[in-house]
Amino acid sequence: MASLSKVSFRELSNLYLKKGLSTYKIASQFGCNPKTVYYWLKKNRIKTRPIKKTFIKKGTLIMLYEKKKMSLKQIGALYNMTASGIFKRMKKFDIRLRESWDTNTGTKEPFTGTLVEKAYMIGFRLGDLGIRQSSPETKRVLVGTNTTKKDQIELVGDLFKKYSKVWISKPNNIGVMSFSAILHSSFSFLLPKKDAIEKWIMTNDQTMRAFTAGYVDAEGSFGVYNKRAKFRLGSYDKGILKQINGWLKRNRIKSILEQERKMKIGQNKDFWRITVNEAKSILILYKLLFPYMKHKKRRKDFVYARQNINLRLRNGTIRV
Repeated sequence: MASLSKVSFRELSNLYLKKGLSTYKIASQFGCNPKTVYYWLKKNRIKTRPIKKTFIKKGTLIMLYEKKKMSLKQIGALYNMTASGIFKRMKKFDIRLRESWDTNTGTKEPFTGTLVEKAYMIGFRLGDLGIRQSSPETKRVLVGTNTTKKDQIELVGDLFKKYSKVWISKPNNIGVMSFSAILHSSFSFLLPKKDAIEKWIMTNDQTMRAFTAGYVDAEGSFGVYNKRAKFRLGSYDKGILKQINGWLKRNRIKSILEQERKMKIGQNKDFWRITVNEAKSILILYKLLFPYMKHKKRRKDFVYARQNINLRLRNGTIRV
């Protein structure tokens, strides 16, 4: 792309006077600011046309900016104007500008996943994600979390990257990474933060498996302690844990739900935990949850726990 300073008087005159191009259109051809074009027109003593003030109705601006979500630059291109020119008209009509985070984050795709994907997201959200609405006007859904675990941050990114641009920070001085994304308003199903599992999830086997897998990916752990596999799931959500525990028992899993520690100063709830120690129950749990789990470390630890049980079965130290 040629620099405007190297364009001849004849070529610039031809573009502006003969072809009738505006300073804005000439600037777009040379990748510069319209003010630069105006400067070179004056420098070459090319008589400039009087500035035409384009009239745009307030309703049209609102439709383009708020409903179609066009940027000031995109609107300006429609009317042969600069973004600053559109900005002045926005101020004149007292049209509220979008916040900076909502202006430069790219396209937000609506949720198009299955009920199973939706259930998993809700389970993971209730366990590990901070969610809030951007504003009553845009109704975008803001997602955020902080963690020192690389697998956790990668999982969150994978969940939402096909729907919106995601931002992941580098680890700070203590290894904490931050995640944030702005989602389409159709993700409003992530906003509620209730200590209960929704009925539509509970009444379907697949959605309940997916929800529990998401909650386990966020809050659960698998391990081998004293040469025995164990599953643990702990949080402050007594209601959710009680529902999960009931579902486990209906699937012939021997689980224990108990209060692990009482509320401390600065906390508003007691901490509860589900524990599964029996080998047969962990094998049933594997069939129920593993196909729906997404967390790399959780899956790896679950496989290790299952291998421990299979080894003990081969050695004849346990029977199921």
